[in-house]
Amino acid sequence: MSIRSILENPGGRIVIAVHEKPDPDAIGSALALHLFLKKKGLDSTVVSRDEPPDTLTFLRGFDEIVVGAMERGELYVLVDAAEWERTGFPHPDGPVVKIDHHISPRRYSPHDVVDQNAPATAHLMLKILREWDEEAIDIPIAEALYTGLLTDTGSFTYSAIDVAMMDALYLLSKGVDGKKIAEKVFRESPLERFKLIGLALQTLKMEERIAWIIVRKEFYEISGAKRSHNYGIVDYALSVRGALVGVKFEEYDDVWRISLRSKGNLDISTVAREFGGGGHRNAAAFRMPATMEEKEVVKRVISRLKEYLRDEAE
Repeated sequence: MSIRSILENPGGRIVIAVHEKPDPDAIGSALALHLFLKKKGLDSTVVSRDEPPDTLTFLRGFDEIVVGAMERGELYVLVDAAEWERTGFPHPDGPVVKIDHHISPRRYSPHDVVDQNAPATAHLMLKILREWDEEAIDIPIAEALYTGLLTDTGSFTYSAIDVAMMDALYLLSKGVDGKKIAEKVFRESPLERFKLIGLALQTLKMEERIAWIIVRKEFYEISGAKRSHNYGIVDYALSVRGALVGVKFEEYDDVWRISLRSKGNLDISTVAREFGGGGHRNAAAFRMPATMEEKEVVKRVISRLKEYLRDEAE
């Protein structure tokens, strides 16, 4: 039985859940499925514990996302997350099916669609929808998927670029305006976001081809920015000339969230897994306790990354 057969006969409402601090791939993939299901006459909703990036307000269905609260359903779809715990919501009583491209041995059903080699969850969602009913993929659905692909591949610079570009060409043929999407995502950020970036950039450092940046809690109060405005800040570290690895340390009340990015064939997910996290070859993340001092967190992570680069160079 395929995932389509499960989605076609959910027995009631379908709840689509994304991970905490959802990125454009999570939101784009979830909204694409939501819009597609609505066209099929099925009842669905998208839930997110955290506020999605407001640069995505142009996507159809964005204002229908339920933020901060869990909805009840007969079937739950976990999108762009390896574990349900990554949603920040309690595990539901009903059945769960997963659509994701992160490395994880966890399976929720025989119908899960998981491929760690996929360039983005949007790629997997597009494949599902094309096999189900290609004609039902309209411009709003295609825009949501294109947004996920564009952002999660680092504007088509990470792994599996050929696959991602083939998907992009298909979505462009469906009527997506790629220039408009890029401008909406990258060139319409609020002033507060740039103030936040400015504060973070003052912390930027580099040692032994590792560049890192710190986003402290106080920066949000100073800048007036929202948590959702911090998307992509890690890329500033990776963009430093000579850097092979970029790191973002972000301070929360209850945890440090560490994001890793790498260039070329460096599989940074191996380091993330050592710290209890995960991800992809060029993009990964993990957490460390908020009880640890900033200096200690930075020292532990950067020291391990230096060892990793030395081992890779041998």
